[in-house]
Amino acid sequence: MATGRRAATTVKLKSVSVSKSAFVLSGSTGCSAKVTFTAVLSAALPTEGYKFSGVGVDFFAPGHADEPFDGVAFTQVGTTTTYKGSLKICGKYAGNYRAEVYGALLPASGDLDMTNVIAKVISVKRPSKLTLNATPEPVKKGKKVTAKGTLKIDGKVLSGAKVKVWFKAKGASAYTYKGVATTNSKGAYSKAFTATKTGTWKVSYAGSNTRNNAAATDAVAVK
Repeated sequence: MATGRRAATTVKLKSVSVSKSAFVLSGSTGCSAKVTFTAVLSAALPTEGYKFSGVGVDFFAPGHADEPFDGVAFTQVGTTTTYKGSLKICGKYAGNYRAEVYGALLPASGDLDMTNVIAKVISVKRPSKLTLNATPEPVKKGKKVTAKGTLKIDGKVLSGAKVKVWFKAKGASAYTYKGVATTNSKGAYSKAFTATKTGTWKVSYAGSNTRNNAAATDAVAVK
């Protein structure tokens, strides 16, 4: 649906909900995931005298704001003011999809009448995998313990990414931030710390608009 369509009918789109707003999909994934939209109107759309009367959604892919990537007409739930429709989510593009939901009335003669539009954002991110090996294990108190591992996005290494390192001493309830490492051209990171207590090391990757976050842990005993 092109931006700028005016609301010309007295029926209003009151609310729109989605079954799921965030997906983690590989770029090689087909269109197996699905999102269902539920739209509630102020009144049921009239049907008599119209070529088309219904609710629909236009789906815009990331970086393609001018032309809908997909769309579907909803089905009215009985004789209620609720309309539902589903779209398949594909792994082709990662980022924020924009879904524009609206009601439309096309008379037998005359111009198309539109309700107001409600937009929803559907996020599609690539899967992230972060590994951690805290070594040596066990380690002598006062010696160096090194947190190292690799970061992959959708099966491919990611360089230049920030990996935060945390530590939780045995018996503690929360992790303490220790520092940050940066992945190299092979997606590998390494950061050394002084071992003082037995506990669990943790690394985390924050992710981005197109990449899912990730974390990993490894327990190390200090002798």
